[in-house]
Amino acid sequence: MEFDDRTGAQYIVAFREVTQYARALLELDRERIVFHLADHQSRWHRVEISRHAALLGRRVATVQMTLVSPPFNLTVRELDILTLVAIGLSNENIALRLDISKRTIQKHVENLFGKMQLWSRAALASYAIQQGICRLPTPGGVHNLGLGLTEIEEAAASLREPGLERQEPSRPRPTSVRPLIIGLPFAESGRGKADSIEMLNGATLAVAEINARGGISGRPLCLEPVAFESGDPTSTAAAYRDLIEKEVDGITAGYACYSEQVHDAVGEAGIPYLHAATMHHAVERVRDSRARLGNIFQTCASDVNYGLGLARFVHHLHAAKHWCAQKRRLAILKPFWAGLDIGLAHLETELGRRGWQIDIVDVALERSNCWQEAVRKLHQLDSSLIMLASYFVEDSVAFQRAFLDNPLRAIVYDIYGPSVPQFQSELGDHAEGVVWATTSGLYSDPIAESFRERYRRSFNADPGSSQASLAYDRVHLLVGAWLRAAHPRLFKEVSYELRTSISRGLNGSYFLGSQGQVGLAFPDDTSDQSISQAHLIFQVQNGRNTIIGPAPYATGSIRTPPWCA
Repeated sequence: MEFDDRTGAQYIVAFREVTQYARALLELDRERIVFHLADHQSRWHRVEISRHAALLGRRVATVQMTLVSPPFNLTVRELDILTLVAIGLSNENIALRLDISKRTIQKHVENLFGKMQLWSRAALASYAIQQGICRLPTPGGVHNLGLGLTEIEEAAASLREPGLERQEPSRPRPTSVRPLIIGLPFAESGRGKADSIEMLNGATLAVAEINARGGISGRPLCLEPVAFESGDPTSTAAAYRDLIEKEVDGITAGYACYSEQVHDAVGEAGIPYLHAATMHHAVERVRDSRARLGNIFQTCASDVNYGLGLARFVHHLHAAKHWCAQKRRLAILKPFWAGLDIGLAHLETELGRRGWQIDIVDVALERSNCWQEAVRKLHQLDSSLIMLASYFVEDSVAFQRAFLDNPLRAIVYDIYGPSVPQFQSELGDHAEGVVWATTSGLYSDPIAESFRERYRRSFNADPGSSQASLAYDRVHLLVGAWLRAAHPRLFKEVSYELRTSISRGLNGSYFLGSQGQVGLAFPDDTSDQSISQAHLIFQVQNGRNTIIGPAPYATGSIRTPPWCA
C-alpha cells in the first residue's frame, strides 16, 4: 500500500508522534532515522524519516511508513527489549524499566539470540541500530538517556505542535500502574485446608488496609492465591511454578507446602519468600546454601523448638508438684509428616535427667481406626502426658474425639493444631482442657485486640490464635522491605532488608538475620523479647484459648482437664 498524495499525508498525520519526530530531526540537524512502531491495531510499521534540500527557504523532511511483518518474527515485547539492549541498558535496568523480572529479561534476550542468529549483546545492538529494528517511543520512557534515537524523542517532546500555542495545556492522562503482587499458595483440599482460610483472611486484611492508605508509594497491592492439594508434591510444585511464571513480586505461605523441590525453584527465581514451614530441616538448607537460597525466610521458629517448650512445661509441672509430673511417663503420637523433628533429642536429654520415660507411638493415618488404636496403646503405656506431634487441626480433632471416647488421666499437649478455630467449632465443650503450644501466636495485648476487632468486622468471625495474624505480619514484613529497598524488583536488596531489619508484628518481633534466616523464639532461642516471638503455651478454658506460659505473656494458669476431674 503506497500513497504519495494527500491520502498518504493524512495517513501519516494520524500518527502524531511521527510528525513530531520529523520536526525534531530538522531541529537536531540529523539526516535520517529509521525505527519501528505499532499502531493501536498492533500493526507494525517501518518508519524512515529523511532530510531533504530546502524548498523555497523551508526545511523539509519526508516520511515513509511501510506496513511490515515483524522482522525475525519478533514479538512486541522482544522488540522493546532489543531496543533497550541497543541503547546499552543491562538486564537489571531493563527489568526495572519494564517492571518485569530479570529472569524474564534473560529469557527474552536468549530468544533474540536464537531468532536473529546473533550471539552477543553487542552484535544485537549494532544490527538493531543499523537496520532500524528499534522501537519508538522508547519502551519505559526516555529519562534523559541521550543516546541515539532517544535524542530524537527528547527533542520531539520539547516541541509544541503547530496551532497549539494558544490552547490550554491538556491534563495528563492517568496511566495504569502495575500492582505489586504477593503470591499465596494455599491448601484447597486435604489436611491444612481449614488453616488456609485463616491465612487467606489475614493476608487479605493486610492488603486491604495497605491499599486503603494509598498502597506502596502509590502502587496498589494485590494477592495472587494459587491452590494446591495438601500432601501432593506434584500439585504443590505446580502452584509455585505458576506463581514464578506470573512474575509475582513476593511469596508468602504457611506450613502445608514445604518440599526441597519447591524451595529450590523459589531460590532459583530469587523471589523473596516468607513461609511458616516450621521445619529445622528447611532452615538448615538455607544456612548451608545461602548463595542459592538466600531469598527464603522462615518467619517463625522451627519444629525442634516444640521439644524445648515441652521440656520447659514439664519443669513448671515439677515446680508446682503437679500430679502429672509424679508418674513421669510421656507418650508422643507421631502421624507421618516428612521432615518433622519436634526436638526429640533435647526432650530425651532434659526429661531423662528427671527420670521420665518417653514412648513413641506411630500413627498410620491411612488406617480408618488409627486414632482408636493409638488411644488403646496409650492405656497400655499408662501415660500421664500425651504430646500430639502434628500441626494439622484435622489430626487434633480426630485424636481428641477418640481420646474422650476412652480417656485416661493424662494431660493432652498438642502443637499448633488447636490454634485453628475449627478445633473448637467442631469439638465444642470437648475441646475444654486441651493444652497446646505454638512458636508463633497472637498475643493478648492492645495491638492484638485491635486486630481481632478489625478481623471480626471484615470476616464476621474471630481469628484463630496463630495463622491469621502470622499471615498479616508476613505481608507487612514484605511491604516494609519493599519500601526500604530501592525497588521491589531488586530482589537481592529486598532480601537484604528482610534479614537486617527488626519488625514488631501481631505475633511478636521478627528478626530474620540468623544464618538460617529463621524467626527467633522467646525464651528458647533468646531472652531478648524485642527480637523474638514468644513460644506461647495455651489451654482451652471456658471456650477460649488462654495463655498459660511463658511469663510475662501468661494471662492464666493451668487447670485440671475435665476428663481428669
